[in-house]
Amino acid sequence: MAEILQKMTDAVSKIVDRALGASLLDVVIQIGATLVLVLVVKFFFWGKITDFIQKRHELMEEEMTSAKNANEKALALQEKTDQEYQDIREKSKDIIDSARKRVEEERDIILEKAKAEAKDLMEQAQMEIELEKKKAESDIRKEAVNLATLMASKIIEKEINESDYQNLTVERIESSEKV
Repeated sequence: MAEILQKMTDAVSKIVDRALGASLLDVVIQIGATLVLVLVVKFFFWGKITDFIQKRHELMEEEMTSAKNANEKALALQEKTDQEYQDIREKSKDIIDSARKRVEEERDIILEKAKAEAKDLMEQAQMEIELEKKKAESDIRKEAVNLATLMASKIIEKEINESDYQNLTVERIESSEKV
């Protein structure tokens, strides 16, 4: 049986040597070294490695949460800014509309004042025309009276016949028209 075991070991060694290019002893030593290394890492470093990985995971979670919160704040700020912009736009539109309305009201007031002043000036001019007209009529009447008086005095001074009287009237009218 020892012989069979030896042959099997030799056969496995040849197969491993052909497949891996190493002897069975080398493979066993390598597997043993790897197991020792795994056990050393597990007992001495595994806690530190898992703590490091856990801390890194927590840090990444915090950064993700922080980024999410910052994004939410940015969206809220954007919404607030958009709302303020709309409010400012509406206020500016209201201000422009009220200014336009005030300008129109002031224009209407100025037009009404101008029309009233024009009407007053027209009435005043009409009154002045009437006064001038009455004054001219009065002057004409005075002139006619003076002319009639002068003619009457001339007639009395000189007794003239009817044709002389008509010639004298025509002369007086012509002389008064020249003046």
